[in-house]
Amino acid sequence: MTAELHSLLAHGVGARGDLPLPFYLFGIGAAVALMATFVSLSFFWHRPWLPAAASGRSFGTAFGRVLDAVAVPARLASLALFVLALASSVSGAAVGSQRFGPLTVYVALWVGMAIVAAVFGDVWRVLNPFETIAAAIEWTAKKLGLPTIDDTGEIPGGYWPAVVALFWFLLFELCYHEGTTNEAVGGAMIAYTLGMVGGSAVYGRRWVRQADGFGVLFSLLAKMSPLYRDDTGAVRLRAPLSGLTTVTPRIDILAVLLMVLGGTTFDSLAGSTLWPDLVGTHRGWTYTGINTAGMIVVIAIMAFLYYLGSLAVGWFTEQSATEVARRFAHSLVPIVLGYTVAHYFSLLVLDGGQNFLRLLSNPFDRGSNWFGTADWAVNFFLVSTDAIAWVQFLAIVLGHIAAVLVAHDRAVETSDASEATWAQRPMLLVMVFYSVVGLWLLQKA
Repeated sequence: MTAELHSLLAHGVGARGDLPLPFYLFGIGAAVALMATFVSLSFFWHRPWLPAAASGRSFGTAFGRVLDAVAVPARLASLALFVLALASSVSGAAVGSQRFGPLTVYVALWVGMAIVAAVFGDVWRVLNPFETIAAAIEWTAKKLGLPTIDDTGEIPGGYWPAVVALFWFLLFELCYHEGTTNEAVGGAMIAYTLGMVGGSAVYGRRWVRQADGFGVLFSLLAKMSPLYRDDTGAVRLRAPLSGLTTVTPRIDILAVLLMVLGGTTFDSLAGSTLWPDLVGTHRGWTYTGINTAGMIVVIAIMAFLYYLGSLAVGWFTEQSATEVARRFAHSLVPIVLGYTVAHYFSLLVLDGGQNFLRLLSNPFDRGSNWFGTADWAVNFFLVSTDAIAWVQFLAIVLGHIAAVLVAHDRAVETSDASEATWAQRPMLLVMVFYSVVGLWLLQKA
């Protein structure tokens, strides 16, 4: 995030002295946990189990009909929140140093919805205001007798438009020197909406489902959830993580995950004490240029490490690096969630999340108190520093353990357990590096 947002919505674990244990113990603990999981799977996980568990058990269609009844007011509420955030940004309203528009985008959407998707499933598919707008356009066109738009198949470029959308968002959030101002956020929301609505006018709602970076990311995170709806509309309960086996192995999906993983890693680096020592302190467009270059480099490093791991695994299994990278792309989803929780947990539960709820009652700074939260004071003692540190440690470690498990399950589809374990060693090293570096950067925040 920009320097201003870091100061307003700080989310690091604090200084090293605030950690409940020395950093080296956290690093060693993470590495040992991953290696122990890796070895254990070779003894106890001999065949793919997750694909068979992905269908789950049905709750029946009655529950689905209840959700359908709730879906319409939920869509309208989400659209109203989007319009409210946009109007607040365009109006330039601010309550002290806090602004409702940026809080909605950077906290409620980017952090909160990611966690909601991983727990409750693809909720964003219902709440997405761009899909609601696109549906309204389709309905209007049908009523007017206009030609219907083909809403089936894949849009040109597949999911690469979503990759571009996420890069643009990360550039705006983490690099642009005025990325937290009302004017900038309002303008970005208008531009993004025009892109989504314009694409929908040509390709139908499939454009939103494949080009909306937020929607694509949240749908991937939703594959981790134990809850989902099948093609009949029934709600089903499945084993956590098993839905990841249904992710289509694609390079553009891999690019989405590496983009977010690299962007989150850079956010941690830029918010640490290391970044000013590396590049100095800058303002204005110099700040934007340096941070843009830094973010691109970090994303490239994360992608290159994953490629090296895929290359080495391919050497053991006589597959191309591209094929390996595609096949195991779904294993990055738990890591992305772990990084998200670790890097933004304190932002969500402390000043960012609490200020969002507070300004929800008074988004235009006119003394209103619509939901009775306008007078809330931010409780910085809601969660202790030690608790935040443990949540961050566990989020990163458990995310990587889940990734090792998912990758092993995919590997034993074509090899026995011992061969799969042997071949996956290079990727284990990559995951150990990801986890230790993630913890180290959080410690430097």
